[in-house]
Amino acid sequence: MHSFRLSALVALVTLVLSGCSISLGLSPTVTPEPRPTATPRPTSTPRPTATPLPTTAPTAQPQPTIMPTSPSGGTGTGSGMLIPVVIDLLETFSHPEQLFSIDVPVGWSLQEGANENTLVYVWTDATENGLIILGITESQEALTQDDLVERATSFVNTFKEEQDFSMDPPQKLRNGGVQIIWSYTSATSIGVAVPILANTFVYRDVDKVSLLTFAIPDKQFDELKSSLDAILQSYVIDPAVPLSGDSSVTRFAFDFIDDDNAWMTDSSASLQAVIEEGVYRVTLSDSDLYYLTAPDVSPANDLEVSADVLINGNSRAGVAVRYSPGSRGNAKNYYACWIDGRDRYGCFVSVDDRWTTLREPISNAAIKPGRVNRVSLRAQGNRIIFSVNGVQLQTFTDTRVTSGQAALYLENFDTQAGADFDNVVVTLLK
Repeated sequence: MHSFRLSALVALVTLVLSGCSISLGLSPTVTPEPRPTATPRPTSTPRPTATPLPTTAPTAQPQPTIMPTSPSGGTGTGSGMLIPVVIDLLETFSHPEQLFSIDVPVGWSLQEGANENTLVYVWTDATENGLIILGITESQEALTQDDLVERATSFVNTFKEEQDFSMDPPQKLRNGGVQIIWSYTSATSIGVAVPILANTFVYRDVDKVSLLTFAIPDKQFDELKSSLDAILQSYVIDPAVPLSGDSSVTRFAFDFIDDDNAWMTDSSASLQAVIEEGVYRVTLSDSDLYYLTAPDVSPANDLEVSADVLINGNSRAGVAVRYSPGSRGNAKNYYACWIDGRDRYGCFVSVDDRWTTLREPISNAAIKPGRVNRVSLRAQGNRIIFSVNGVQLQTFTDTRVTSGQAALYLENFDTQAGADFDNVVVTLLK
């Protein structure tokens, strides 16, 4: 019943989920002196524990407000009878690189598709009257819940030409995801008209965006609801695993839902660094300060760090790479790039806490003023690349700092100011 759509799903889900010079050096200002970062683990490569959707996550919901109806006594209408969807037992399907796992009905057929940006998995029962779609992509943008609403709506609207199509308003879920309940009538090859009930969910986990859709005959919803709930609750994704499954990189992902002691917290007269409301919130209380903090991740020559950044007040915030001890005292070496609360960015290199500007402050349309922006800084060999919301803004060639950790960067001016950091990904390149 659904097979005519399978060949186009990879392209469809990809489009939906993607949302189709050196100058005079500057002396650094006074830095709040934080406690030293935790000693990096030299060999271990931990990943955060993949956490399933919380128990408070909504389950597959019953029929939408406007529902197609089916006559009593049979499943479907027309000249024949519809073979019912059967979900007796569930078995766990796991990605070969442990990107995700999900429980699916035993005996259902699987079709897989992929391109460089998206993975798509489609399970159907023997008669293709039941359907599960899972699409996963990596986002280089800072996606809000409203962005997820747009993506879920775009996906559901691809079915709007189906007979009796109806769609409930999108629901924003407490766990940050989105749900849409929708329905349509499908006709089988033997002339049976089947009202179909579908639930589509879209979630973001750090830089991963997942789309899950369940579709079954409407008349079977009540009897299969517990199985659909179990499938939904079983879905687990580890955002530290690269979508490509490339074993030559090691990734660490931090969503700040809990404090796992990977990041320093502090509270003093000049600095407050706390994990609250699902973000890492850093505030500089005194004027003209700067601050860097690194997670408990080993240093590397080649690495990349990405983070969602929301500017609070008159500050600059961003990311740094090759953050490492200098040659004197507590001095530090690193490359850093930042954005401000308007639409400007800049970059510099620090050698023994002596700054040299690599990019004077300049405006760019890729930066969303007053909103969350996703910033990324990559160091590979002698090339340093800075991007915002997936748009490459600056590339440098520099050899002054060759190794170190990934870090977050913040500076303020004449007033208390700070930034919220979230969905941080550190990638060690080999």
